Amino acid sequence: MKTKTVGQMLREEREKYRLTLEEVAQKTRIRIEYLQALEDNKFQELPAATFVKGYIKTYSRLFNLDYQPLIALLRRDYKESAKGELVPREFLAPVIRERFTWSPITLIAGLVASVFLTLLLYVGMQWYNLNRPPELIVTSPEDQAVVSARVVVEGSTHPEATVLVNLQPVSLQPDGSFTTEVFMPRDGVSTITIEASDRRGRNTLEQRTVVVEF
Repeated sequence: MKTKTVGQMLREEREKYRLTLEEVAQKTRIRIEYLQALEDNKFQELPAATFVKGYIKTYSRLFNLDYQPLIALLRRDYKESAKGELVPREFLAPVIRERFTWSPITLIAGLVASVFLTLLLYVGMQWYNLNRPPELIVTSPEDQAVVSARVVVEGSTHPEATVLVNLQPVSLQPDGSFTTEVFMPRDGVSTITIEASDRRGRNTLEQRTVVVEF
């Protein structure tokens, strides 16, 4: 009988407690797309192996699971590359791609498509510039950074925008820059949410996933 995967075991535990992915995301502060990839064993869609292990540890704590056997299963099925990425241990056969050849018809079709796409891109950019939400640039912390319990959040946006960091309002400088400090109550993987809103209710959302170490 084939042993269950890490994702299967986590999903079964979540379903046993009748929790949705949205509810788990709120409780663990892990992005919902990361939780979905974790349950689907799509580790190539997740950050480096260090963060994957942190997600598994945080997920397990929610259900009072021993995370060590899950980490052992992960090591059974995946190995860590020199870049810190998780790579399946089974051999993957290379895909043979067919060689594409150009003809006069394909060349003309390609030129027409290029002109059409250029016009479409121009119209789209003009519309976006008129309707885009306020620009939000977060300079600190970096995504996937290892931080302490107190994290300094810095960035900039439109001077007339309203900024919330983890739902708490932050004052802006005249040039639109801001600096604030958030407290992370527990170690492990956490997500910091930064949101900028303009007077018309248009929002820009940025998130930073960090690993807290006391």
